[in-house]
Amino acid sequence: MPQIYSAIPTAQCYASLSEAYIELFGRVEQAEPEDRELIARWAQDLAGPVLDAGCGPGQWTHAVASAERPAIGVDMVPEFIEHAAANYPECTFQLADMSALPFPDGSFSGVLAWYSIIHTPPEQLPEVLNSLARVLQPGGALLLGFFAAQKVRPFEHKVAPAWYWPVGGLSKLVEAAGFEIVDRGTRDRSGARCHGHIVAQRKHVDGSAD
Repeated sequence: MPQIYSAIPTAQCYASLSEAYIELFGRVEQAEPEDRELIARWAQDLAGPVLDAGCGPGQWTHAVASAERPAIGVDMVPEFIEHAAANYPECTFQLADMSALPFPDGSFSGVLAWYSIIHTPPEQLPEVLNSLARVLQPGGALLLGFFAAQKVRPFEHKVAPAWYWPVGGLSKLVEAAGFEIVDRGTRDRSGARCHGHIVAQRKHVDGSAD
């Protein structure tokens, strides 16, 4: 396993490339249709506040928001938060670390973490998942997007070191954080890394998910 990289250096890497990143990835229309459909389908059944954890430029925060779903986006890159607040004033944005979210328990009906866990070292990921679970209401929904492979392994991402995750292995960590898996899958993309997603529901105190 490579050196441990903290969230602060990763945020600094993204800050240094923020303008280019926003230009390349800062609009929902730039995402693949399958991604847009998956996120829209996940969000449509939510009623209540939604958190976009690791929101980047804020495009997905805006996409999942509605009158019934006020959306908050958090990120550790000030440049992303400034861009998001200026472009999506109907949403709320603030600087925050996903492993120590500044919200009361059970604040949200849904949490979106779309490729925002990819830079988290494997030994630190349970802490992040526990943090996401804490701010979800019992029965609340989690959607994770990540890069999928047959085993956990690091790779050289263009911005900062990142990790591939097998769907089964990541699902076990999600379950250990108090979730029930609702849906999961992968999608091979020509000329690009394999996409993975997990949809999960936070269990109630009695262990049920509904």
